[in-house]
Amino acid sequence: MDRGGSNPEEGLLERALREFGPEARWPGLRETLGRVRVVYTDLDGTMMGPGGCFLRNLAGEYTLRPARALVEALRRGVDVVPVSGRSAHQLREDARLLGLRNYIAELGVELVYDLGEEVVLNTGALEGECGDLYRAIMESGAVDYLLGSHPQRLEFHTPWSDYRECTPIFRGLVDLEEVNRFLEESFPGLELVDNGVIPRTYPGLEVPEVRAYHLVPRGVSKEKAVAEDMRRRGFERREAVAVGDSEADLAQSEVVGVFFLVRNGLLGNPHLEPLIASTPNVVVTKGFLNEGWAEALELAVLGG
Repeated sequence: MDRGGSNPEEGLLERALREFGPEARWPGLRETLGRVRVVYTDLDGTMMGPGGCFLRNLAGEYTLRPARALVEALRRGVDVVPVSGRSAHQLREDARLLGLRNYIAELGVELVYDLGEEVVLNTGALEGECGDLYRAIMESGAVDYLLGSHPQRLEFHTPWSDYRECTPIFRGLVDLEEVNRFLEESFPGLELVDNGVIPRTYPGLEVPEVRAYHLVPRGVSKEKAVAEDMRRRGFERREAVAVGDSEADLAQSEVVGVFFLVRNGLLGNPHLEPLIASTPNVVVTKGFLNEGWAEALELAVLGG
């Protein structure tokens, strides 16, 4: 039963703030953290506002709040690390413009340090089987299966799909469990990962909502990449937080001290409510998109 209002979505968000928001969870979680040294962050739908703009909020108004939070975090020596489905080439420009140096690309396939001076590749279940990961996936037959069996429900996420280095990216809406059962039987080294809602419509798709999907080697994930980065650089769990908007992001709660889900992440993924309820180190922000992201840094890094 909806307890938060006549609109089910409104009720979900209000209930989430009451049960999982900063007032409910942050006071206890603050005590579990040390000095935060690293923030792992998703970009689209999290650090960025509408249309991928860092300086516009949900209402389309210009805001300096995210920039202030980022600058102050960097001044304090905190490493802000994008963890994204974007390619390393895309992330290099994003990082350069934002004053960042390290990032994790293609949902955990590449760990990149010093703007590309060092790259650690994780090919998961395909380890040792291919030198060119993208070509191996494209030639496996899995892409042809996905597109051929889901007409008008799945397509390449152009133009971004044209510039991939490791893994193909799609948009649409499919039964993820059904697809991955088939992939496990027919293409056992691969799985399709849901990376969240795309708030747009596309003429080639006949679906009620559009989500981003990545075809990745089994064993590759954001949380495993974050755990590996923490291991390599000596970060303790109590020194790390993460911010995101999708189920793929939420799994980072397993390895960092506190995970912040920006409020729109729950709106786009209402099925996550029971998981959030059972995961005590997750906080749902009051703010949406980049304002929720700034709120997370204000709490965890800036002492808000």
